[in-house]
Amino acid sequence: MMGGKIKVVLVAVAVVAAGVLAYVLLTKRPIVVPVAAVERNVAVKVYGLDTVEARIVSKIGFEVGGALADLSVDSGDVVTRGQELARLHRDAQQARVARAKAAIAATAANTRKAGANVEKARAVLAQRQADDTRQQELAGRNAISRQTAEEAKRDVEVAAAELTVAQTEVDVLVSQAADAAAALDYETAVLKQHVLQAPFDAVVVARHAEAGAVVRTGDAIFTLMDPKTVWTLAYIDEERAGALAVGQPADGSAAIHAA
Repeated sequence: MMGGKIKVVLVAVAVVAAGVLAYVLLTKRPIVVPVAAVERNVAVKVYGLDTVEARIVSKIGFEVGGALADLSVDSGDVVTRGQELARLHRDAQQARVARAKAAIAATAANTRKAGANVEKARAVLAQRQADDTRQQELAGRNAISRQTAEEAKRDVEVAAAELTVAQTEVDVLVSQAADAAAALDYETAVLKQHVLQAPFDAVVVARHAEAGAVVRTGDAIFTLMDPKTVWTLAYIDEERAGALAVGQPADGSAAIHAA
């Protein structure tokens, strides 16, 4: 009887011991803690605030006013020097160029006509001079009256004056031709100003107008930025700036906000 009670007590003690051991193993087990590996020659990083800017930022527009017919680029586009960016309505200016060309053609025709008149006047003068020579010889032999000889001399003078007038008309028309050519050059230059071209390789930062809008001379149509002139200005804490040196590489990032 006594031996059975001892067994029961031993079993109870074993159960309690097993429970305590299980509790300890579940709640008091070792925790695995990762240990950072040792690194050598680690670069020191210095952080600061920076701004990204471009030295060349230009607002460009037309040299003449008018209604916008077309815009070929938009914000964010990359453009090359000489590329067409926008165009004004050109019908009226094209008509002015055509009128200037017609004026040149008319002046050229009048110049040719005046030149023919000069040749005619020169031939008449030569004929009058020949007649005068004969008349003077006849007058010297008293074959004709002195009055007839004098009339022949006056005919020469009149023919010479007509030749001078004809040559003057040619000179006037030559001047008019030069003026007409200058007018054509001007109207052609104005026509070219109806097309807006990129003055340099650039990125379109902003577009300030839409097709159909009427713009004045010099109104900004685009803002362009030369990417080759971009530079960064960084603000570094003085306590950390001592480790900086000329030529060290730097990484930068910028937050872009939609307009």
